[in-house]
Amino acid sequence: RHLRSCDVASTRIAVIGDVHHGRDTPTKRGSRALPLLEQFVAEVNGAGFDAVIDLGDRISDEDPERDRLLQSDVAMCFAKLDARRHHVSGNHDVAMFTLADNEAILDRPCGSRALVIGQVRCVFWQPDVRLTRERGLHLSPGDLERLVQLLAQDDRPTLLVSHVPLSGHAQTGNYYFEANPDHATYAEGAAIRAAIANAPGPVVALAGHVHWNTLTTVDGTPHITLQSLTETFISGDAAG
Repeated sequence: RHLRSCDVASTRIAVIGDVHHGRDTPTKRGSRALPLLEQFVAEVNGAGFDAVIDLGDRISDEDPERDRLLQSDVAMCFAKLDARRHHVSGNHDVAMFTLADNEAILDRPCGSRALVIGQVRCVFWQPDVRLTRERGLHLSPGDLERLVQLLAQDDRPTLLVSHVPLSGHAQTGNYYFEANPDHATYAEGAAIRAAIANAPGPVVALAGHVHWNTLTTVDGTPHITLQSLTETFISGDAAG
């Protein structure tokens, strides 16, 4: 497959992920999340972005009452954006709540959908993101079929957005996932990558979840992951 000529240079999209508002841990500065998010909003509002994409895990889950407060804090920050915002939800976002709960708090959709931002076609894929030590990450019935359907609707180059990375790339050196690689991507990864490879147009995949910046190419598809806003295991301080 070859990239067709398309005018995307005039489209500016800001991306943020894994805000993890909440308690501090040895590897996350949850107490820095809101100030850093406020800084992000101010920078985006002053720079003429067309849209903002949030890759999920907006909080570090604790209990239903606390999680609702944390999610509301983050939602109020995002609401200050001048640019249109687009969300997917991560495993921490659904530990205590449903996707519908997240949508209600954010006042924005979180489900699987396709749309165009400026000159960029985007597919937001929201498969099952529930994660436990025993379960790992598995698709639910209909998740893969929904991805195939969304990709097949258009042959233009597509930005595929999900919380969980889809490349299956190695986690060597990752604080969280080196010893738990089955928590870093879906057990059905081969079928997911086959669906991407069979899409009618070229795809770039974008995700969060693994808390570091990576670029991996699989079957000609670039897979990008974005560092967490509050992660510390690489630099010793919140990554920002």
